[in-house]
Amino acid sequence: MGATQFRLLCALGLRARHTLLDFGCGSLRAGKFFLSYLDQRKYFGIDPNPWLIEAAISKEIGKDLIALKKPEFDYNTDFKTDVFSKSFDFILAQSIFSHADGEQIETALRNFHNSMKPDGLIAATFIEAKTDFRGKGWTYPECVQYRPATLRTFIQNAGLSFQRIPWHHPRQTWYLLARSRDRLPDKVMLKHLTGAVLFDSSIDDRFQKSKRNLLLKPFTNWLR
Repeated sequence: MGATQFRLLCALGLRARHTLLDFGCGSLRAGKFFLSYLDQRKYFGIDPNPWLIEAAISKEIGKDLIALKKPEFDYNTDFKTDVFSKSFDFILAQSIFSHADGEQIETALRNFHNSMKPDGLIAATFIEAKTDFRGKGWTYPECVQYRPATLRTFIQNAGLSFQRIPWHHPRQTWYLLARSRDRLPDKVMLKHLTGAVLFDSSIDDRFQKSKRNLLLKPFTNWLR
């Protein structure tokens, strides 16, 4: 999952010079890819569990990379994103809103709006369903779900536009959010945002079938 997040943001134009907020960075599952790629002082992570980040640094990433890239971390539990006094080119929130109530989601999205650059882009996942989660507060490890219409209201209340994209996720749906709809991918671009993983049927068999169809079509035409 870390690799798919890295691939997604790179496909959306993330480059080493950009600033990235990894919201809910956890054990740096995606962060380890971004830290290696981004320039110094370009990676920022927020997570309420400092021990997760510390464990990732000590057991997987190493202190040398941290000293080289100089990332910044914050551990607030209030969904605050202004703690770094930075504006971000990209904000990533993978499997965060699948545990949050509606008020928390709207708070986070408003903070995202205020913390990103005018042409910034947010990539976030949600669980879509036919009913809305009615509980209050953070729910973990269980997941929560919302109707697409409810998600639209959350996003619009934060002053953002959005586009659902077909990027692969085993259980959730990727949304891209921006201040302006012009910053979002059009229909032609969506064809390049599938997140297909080749030669690994354990990821999603749909992509394997799609790949086989694409390969067989020109061969069949040649036979004719």
